[in-house]
Amino acid sequence: MNRFRTTKFPKSLALIKFAIERFKQQLAELDTDTCLTQEELCFSRLMKKKHYYYGAYLSALTSIPILSISAGDHQALLSMAAKTAAITSIKVLDNINDKLSTKEEAVSSQWRHLEAFTGRLAHLDPTEEYLKKAENSCMSMAQWTYNLVSRGLDSKSETLKIYMKDFKDYIEGQIRSMDEKAHGSKPIPTIQDYIQKINEKSVGKIWVDIDFCFFEKGRDTLNQDELRSLQYIRRAADYFFKGCNIYDDIADLEEDLKLGILSSVPLLALDTGKIDEHDLERDEVDLLNILRRCGAVDDAVHLGDLIFLQGIRPLKDARLLTDKIDIDAIIFGSKVLRMFAIRKWLLKERSFNSLSNTLVSVADPTLYRIPETILQYVVYT
Repeated sequence: MNRFRTTKFPKSLALIKFAIERFKQQLAELDTDTCLTQEELCFSRLMKKKHYYYGAYLSALTSIPILSISAGDHQALLSMAAKTAAITSIKVLDNINDKLSTKEEAVSSQWRHLEAFTGRLAHLDPTEEYLKKAENSCMSMAQWTYNLVSRGLDSKSETLKIYMKDFKDYIEGQIRSMDEKAHGSKPIPTIQDYIQKINEKSVGKIWVDIDFCFFEKGRDTLNQDELRSLQYIRRAADYFFKGCNIYDDIADLEEDLKLGILSSVPLLALDTGKIDEHDLERDEVDLLNILRRCGAVDDAVHLGDLIFLQGIRPLKDARLLTDKIDIDAIIFGSKVLRMFAIRKWLLKERSFNSLSNTLVSVADPTLYRIPETILQYVVYT
């Protein structure tokens, strides 16, 4: 990271630390009449410190390259703070929905989340109900994000319009992902459905949309080449994060099977003929062993790579349109993102296969080898 013009290590580390400290200060000021406190969220394990530490580190991968040259380090810091709040809010609400909520409550909370992220949640009512207070903590964090993003922009802002649209798409993807349970969704979704619809739960677009809003503030007005370059970067980030969703599915395979969730791994194995629908009725231990033996995990890694690598070309196109953004640093950041996502599989499996697939993250993209059986899915990406 230190070899790129915008991401010199001392400056980047200082901005990350500032973003974390700013978020911790906001957590300390949560309204106890409406929200759970930071201590209560952590004690219940709905929130972990790693959520906002990782959020701040990962936010630097795009905020600094996109904003440092034309908007300045202060705008980069504000964008990182907004993204740290956003990703923590998303992670905590996911935990609430998994541990405390019925499906109906979870869906309702997702729509409220959209209102909070887009400035349409006017206020939070005081409550003694634990679930509502937990949800309100997430809504407060989402409001912090919106307030930072929207400040200084009006309704005519091109980047704010993109932000609003992409958050709606993201929330709809989150709700669709709640239908992944094997016995709760008829018919069983296909891997094509997963790639095209369910995988819209990816945060890739909104992750850089936040940066774009601060980029517009720094530039005052955007010319057509700058808008086109932002769209290319948005497309690239979408591919990168969607690829990482597949890597997450691999790492979470055992837990998902226990919960009856059909993620991309069994859906891909079903489509390639390596398992059939009767296998889905087996207990999770048998199904997990079958998926490992038949090569379904390797196939899923290749599918993640196929989606992930689609993001490189748009960045090269963006480089031709602007010199105000450090594209090379974003490409490097995408490699760090892949390593971060796939590391969970490495830590669980600790095999040569998982190690080699993790290390390839830092390699030249031309070194990736994707089988023809997986390449056919490129039309759905």
